[in-house]
Amino acid sequence: MKKRIYLIALVLVWLFLSGRLFYMTYFHGGSGSYLSLASGMRELPSESEWMNIFLDGKKMGHTVYSIENQGANGYTIKSSSNLNVVFGGLESEIHLENSAIMDTSFRLQAFSFWMVSDQYTTHVQGQKYGTTMALEFIQGKDTTRTELTVPQDLYTYTAIQPMIASKGILEGQTVRVPAYDAMSNEMADVTITHEGKEFVTVAGEKHFLNKLRIEFKSIPSIMWLDDNGITYKEETIMGMMMERTTPELALAKSEAGQVDLLNGFAVIPSYPISNTKKLKELKIGLSGVTPDVLVGLSSERQKIVSEDPFVVALSQAATPLNPDEQGLHLKASDMVQSDHEVIREKAIQILGGEKKAIAISHTLTKWVYNYLEKKPVASISGAVDILNTGVGDCTEHTTLYTALSRAAGVPTKIHIGLVYLQGRFLFHAWPVVAIDGEWVDVDPSLNQFPADATHIALVEGDFENLTNLIPVLGNVEIEILEQVY
Repeated sequence: MKKRIYLIALVLVWLFLSGRLFYMTYFHGGSGSYLSLASGMRELPSESEWMNIFLDGKKMGHTVYSIENQGANGYTIKSSSNLNVVFGGLESEIHLENSAIMDTSFRLQAFSFWMVSDQYTTHVQGQKYGTTMALEFIQGKDTTRTELTVPQDLYTYTAIQPMIASKGILEGQTVRVPAYDAMSNEMADVTITHEGKEFVTVAGEKHFLNKLRIEFKSIPSIMWLDDNGITYKEETIMGMMMERTTPELALAKSEAGQVDLLNGFAVIPSYPISNTKKLKELKIGLSGVTPDVLVGLSSERQKIVSEDPFVVALSQAATPLNPDEQGLHLKASDMVQSDHEVIREKAIQILGGEKKAIAISHTLTKWVYNYLEKKPVASISGAVDILNTGVGDCTEHTTLYTALSRAAGVPTKIHIGLVYLQGRFLFHAWPVVAIDGEWVDVDPSLNQFPADATHIALVEGDFENLTNLIPVLGNVEIEILEQVY
């Protein structure tokens, strides 16, 4: 009921995966061991390509995409995708629409992205002007505009492959190029490695295919395509896979109801925790995540005891804050719209003239917990839309709380990681508040002040760096070493 942070990460993985398939479809077999684009761009196929999307062998949706040759104006790439997912026993439909405009060298000129779920709708669009990307975030009835400085020659990771293919890539060769991810608003390198050819079975038939390994933000993916550039299969982390199919099979009913993501990405510890409310300290052994992930999050509350083996001690202790940090965690962001008039007015309405941080935090923890209907949702919405909709899980609770807290003048940051509930660790998000010179973890999703000692922070930020969490999904294991009451 509380967790869907992993769902956003799942969607990011899927977008990364399916977005690249836009372009890999248009590879043509070159001479020798090269994959290369045909010299005549006019020959790019115009028909739509269909893929089924699977999770742990169960169909969870499909995607259809196409490329349109605009001649001297470049290319337009479009995709439409539908996902049926279940988390916490509730089924949800997610619809994704992507459109990107590139020049003749596949440099990004503009993009538009929609995400529609049962409760929320988000539309992000961007237009490039020289070294400036003008961005517009439309969330429900609220629109936010901002600008991002970008390189003159800007690529999106979905357009890297045709650029590389036009130059050719040898078996065993690795190419690294900078790229921009429109959804997560991140710049990072993409690496492409040609790992040779091998037999792969797709829909019961064997094919001798080229194997490419592609990584973006530490998210690995393997893609298999033939010498004519047709993509047959792609696999990535967390048991996700895509396979080439027909429109009829793509539109057939999915089996998402058989796979609950809440259970699928839960981490069952080696030993149960007796009483989280009375727990003073928890010592755990971690595997599937390296110590460097937690180094920047080391604090009085979350201490790295040993790196080999990797042991972490958790408690409810507050951590002294650096005064220089306070201003940074008062700023508004795309999701945490603390400077919005609606959020400021609501903060005044809830808090009145209260100035003490501890009283503000107590009040907001209870208010947000009581205000939002507890329901898992799929969204990337901002605080204003969440306030208007009144529904959500941990991400909505944390986003709204953080916006209200910053609007009230209390520095607040966001941690994303794991929390123990009902015998398992689930992916979760919660705020960390500056109170009397210390950082204190609170949890409005669970009505905890302070947050209990089972909260394991893996990522810090206003949800702009969720891709850092993705490699952990499905890999982390937790051993309970000591419980202190």
